[in-house]
Amino acid sequence: MRLLLTTNPGLEDVAAWEAGARLGARLVEERRLHGRIIVDVGDDALELVDELRCIHRARILLSKASICGERRCLEELRGVVASSGVDEYVTPWTSFAVRAERSGQHEYTSMDVARVAGDAVIEAVRARYGRRPPVNLDHPAVIVAVDVIGDTAYVAIELSGDMSWHRRGYRVYEHPASLKPSIAAGMLYLTRIRDGESIMDPMCGGGTIPIEAGYLFEESPLVCMDINPRYIEGARMNAAAALLDRRIRFIHGDARRLKDYVGSIDYMVSNPPYGIRLGSPRLVRSLYREFIASASEVLEKRMTIITTEHRLVREEAEKHGLRIIHERTVAHGNLWARIMILEA
Repeated sequence: MRLLLTTNPGLEDVAAWEAGARLGARLVEERRLHGRIIVDVGDDALELVDELRCIHRARILLSKASICGERRCLEELRGVVASSGVDEYVTPWTSFAVRAERSGQHEYTSMDVARVAGDAVIEAVRARYGRRPPVNLDHPAVIVAVDVIGDTAYVAIELSGDMSWHRRGYRVYEHPASLKPSIAAGMLYLTRIRDGESIMDPMCGGGTIPIEAGYLFEESPLVCMDINPRYIEGARMNAAAALLDRRIRFIHGDARRLKDYVGSIDYMVSNPPYGIRLGSPRLVRSLYREFIASASEVLEKRMTIITTEHRLVREEAEKHGLRIIHERTVAHGNLWARIMILEA
């Protein structure tokens, strides 16, 4: 079976690795910075696909075709959808809805895509069964996902419903500059952590990174620290909702004085302030300088951060004897940020 998996742009290869490791998936195609990968899996993998931590959605891929951006090409899209085999999943006895996404330069909108695709599904079902299927836009039994990304159209059956899997149920407290759990999981994978060794987020906010670490590394000691007591309380709430509060050590503390709280830490993974959503850029740069100096005193192995201050991080890492071993660009909300891995 062929699946279309969506993930955070910039983490496609990590999502592909996770699908291979957990599902035995074989990578067919990876669209770098488009947030999509195509994999082949066995039928039994469908029972496990929702356990992947890096993906947002999983879909059974019915068809993939080239399509132009001119309005006349909507008729081509109609044919692609109608001939995709969608009538194997949508029948006169199953309600359906089309969810469309469009990215790139086109003379049509995502609403046009949804309208044309919906008509094509109805035509295909009527041609096969002699009756049209019921449409239910709010609570459909089957969701047909039709994406036009650049010059490529994807037709698929949604497995994850209307709620993206990156919206974890444990997020009962929402930090004002929170990190997507899928990015947190990707950062943890990239850090190459050995289960059983210690993991710390010294600016943990709502606790997303330590919580994701708790799911991925069952034996590792976990530390969640933040200078804001309100954030620590929120992180406790989220960890309790995730049933991980007893595994995580919570510290109200300052990331600029790490030696005051821990003797040594094997791995640090963190999403420091950017100075865009929170704080001022000048104060954030000062924080980075003091934090990296402090981290260099207790870090045993590797530190992974996501930041827009990549030039400053390079300068400070060199000053304090930390070697940058990996960098990549990822989408983080409306920003393009950089994941950077520093080694002691």
